[in-house]
Amino acid sequence: MNFVINKLILWLKNKKLRTIKFEENKVNVITGDSGTGKSVIIDIFDYCFFASDAKIPEEKINENVNWYGVEFEINDQHFVIARGALNKNRKVSPLYFFSPVGDIPKEPFTNIDENQLKSVIEKEFSINSKVVIPYGGKKLRAGSKISFRYFFMFNTQSGDTIDHSEVFFDKQNDEKYMEALPRIFDLATGIDTVKNIIIKDKISSLEKDIMRLEKKKRLIENEMDLFDNNLREIVRKAKEYELIPIESKSLKEDIINLQNLVDNVTSFDTTENINELDKLQKKKRELSFKIRSFNKFKNEYKRYVDLESDTLDSLKPVKYIQEHYIDLIESPSLSRLLDNFYAEMKSIKSEISNKKPFDINLDNELKKLKNELEIVKKDLERFPKSTKLFDNVVQKYIFIGEIKSKLQLFQNNTLEKFNEEELENKMNELEQLKSELEKETVDKELVIRLLEELIQNYLNKSSAALGNYKDYQPIFNYKKKILQLKKPGSIVPSIVGSSSNHMFMHLCFMLGLHELIIKQNVPYVPNILILDQPSRPYYGDDENRKNTNKSWSKVSQDDKTKITIAFKVLNDFIYHINSEYGKTFQMIIFEHIPESIWKSANLKNVILVDKEFRDGNALIPEDYLS
Repeated sequence: MNFVINKLILWLKNKKLRTIKFEENKVNVITGDSGTGKSVIIDIFDYCFFASDAKIPEEKINENVNWYGVEFEINDQHFVIARGALNKNRKVSPLYFFSPVGDIPKEPFTNIDENQLKSVIEKEFSINSKVVIPYGGKKLRAGSKISFRYFFMFNTQSGDTIDHSEVFFDKQNDEKYMEALPRIFDLATGIDTVKNIIIKDKISSLEKDIMRLEKKKRLIENEMDLFDNNLREIVRKAKEYELIPIESKSLKEDIINLQNLVDNVTSFDTTENINELDKLQKKKRELSFKIRSFNKFKNEYKRYVDLESDTLDSLKPVKYIQEHYIDLIESPSLSRLLDNFYAEMKSIKSEISNKKPFDINLDNELKKLKNELEIVKKDLERFPKSTKLFDNVVQKYIFIGEIKSKLQLFQNNTLEKFNEEELENKMNELEQLKSELEKETVDKELVIRLLEELIQNYLNKSSAALGNYKDYQPIFNYKKKILQLKKPGSIVPSIVGSSSNHMFMHLCFMLGLHELIIKQNVPYVPNILILDQPSRPYYGDDENRKNTNKSWSKVSQDDKTKITIAFKVLNDFIYHINSEYGKTFQMIIFEHIPESIWKSANLKNVILVDKEFRDGNALIPEDYLS
C-alpha cells in the first residue's frame, strides 16, 4: 500500500506551529541526544490514528500541545488528521480534525467524529465488513471486522522490540494485539485472501448449520422412537388384558384392532388365541424333548464306543501271539482259542469304525430341530408372557378410554418431519466451497520458504556484522512469529547471543517481510518502516542503553562499522524496492548517531530530518516555548 508521511505537526498552546518534514523513498533519520522527544514521534503517529491510550509524556510535550497532527499520502490521496491533546487526567481526546485534501489549518477544529474518520481510513486500507477476524480469542470475536491498526505491527520496531531475542513485533504485551498477530499474519503476507476469508466464513456457517440439522435429525428420530415405543406399549397392555387378538402380523394390524376395540367396545373371544398359544408351547416342549433325547443318545453312543475301544486295545496282543506262537509252542487248542480272540477283535474293530449303527445324520437332525425351536420361540414372543384381569368392568372401560385418547394423539401425530433434502443440499454446498477454497489457497509453506529466502538476502548483506553467524540460515517460526538462525547442515535452530545479532535479525526480518508483502501485492500493510535506534546495542550494557548518554566518540570502531553496515542495508533496500518492484518506500529512524556515519559511507538514500536534536533543538525546541 502506498503510504507516505510528509509532516508531523504540533499546534502548541502558545499558538506556534512545530512541523517536522519527512521525504518519500528515503531513510529519514532524526538523531540527537536522549530526552529530546525523538521516540515520542512513534507514539504521536499512533495517537493520531485512533489509539485508545497514549504514552505521550506530559512533561515538555503534552503540557505544551493543543493538537497533534499528521499530513500524509495514502493511495494517491492527500490527507491531514489532527487530534486534540490528552486531557488533565491523561485521557485520550475524542476531538478530530480531518482534511481530505491535505490542508493544514492555522488552528484545528472539530469537524468529524472518530467513527466517520475511521471509515475513511479503513477504505484506503482496503478494510470492509468482509475483512474479518477468522477465529476468536479472549479479546477478539470471530467474524468481527479487523482493525487497520493491527497492520501497523508490521511498520514499527520500538526500542523495546528492535533487539529483543524473542519478540519480533511491537505491542505483544497488549493481549488484543497479541491475539491479532496470528489472526492477520496470513492476510498481511498474502498466504490468505479476503475471498478465502469469505469462503471460510461460509464454510464455518454451513458447518454450524449442518451440525444443527444433524442434531435436529437425531432429536426427531428419538421422538419417533419414543412415539413408536409408546404405541407398542399400548398394544402390549391391550394383549395382556386380552382386549385385542394376541396373534397379529404387524404393528399396523394391532393398531387397526385397537381402533376396532375403541369403536365397538365389545369383549373379545380369545379362545382361538389361547389355543394357538397352547399349540406353540406344546410344540416347543416336543422339540426340546427331541433335542434332549438326541443329545442323550449321542452321549450314550460315545460311551459305548469308548468302552469298545478299551476292549480292542486289550485284544491287540492276540494278533502278535497268533502270528508267532508256533515258534514257542504247538497246540491245536491254543490255536483255536487265539483264532476266536482274533475274530472277536475284528468284530469290535468293525463296530467302532466310522460306520454308524443307523442311517440318519444325527448332527444335521439336531441342527434342524434347534432351528425349528428358535422359530417357535420367536412366534411365542408375539404373545404376552402373562395375561391380566380387570378388577371390574369400570376399570376395563377406563383403560379403553385411555387407549382411545392415545390413539387420537397418535392418529393426529404432529411430529416434525425431518427435511433430508435441506441437509443434503447444505452438505453438497459445503463440499463445493471446500473444493473452491482448496483451489484458491496459497501453499503456506511455500510462502514461508519465500520469506526465508528474502531474509537470507539481507542476512548475506549483513554478514560482516554477524560474526560467528554470518553463514547461518534463517528459519521463520510460523507458530511463534519469530526469526531463528540455524547452522548449515543442522536440523535445529541455534541459540543466538548478542543484542547486536538480535538487532540485525530484526532488521533483516522486517526488510524481508516487507519485500514479501510488496511481492504479494498485499493492500493492507503500508510501505513504511519506523525504527527506534538500531544502534541501541552499541551504547553499553542493557542498563546504560536505556539512557543513552554514551558519547559517540567512545563507541568502538568495530561497533561503528556494524552501524554503518546496518544503514547501508537500509539504504540499499530503498533502491531495491524502487527498481525491482517500481514501488515507493519510506523509513523513519530515531537515532543517536552523527550524520557523518551515512555521509562518509555515501548513503544517498539516508537523510537527516530537521537538524540534530542537540543544544536546545528537540521535538519541541526551547525557543518554541518562549
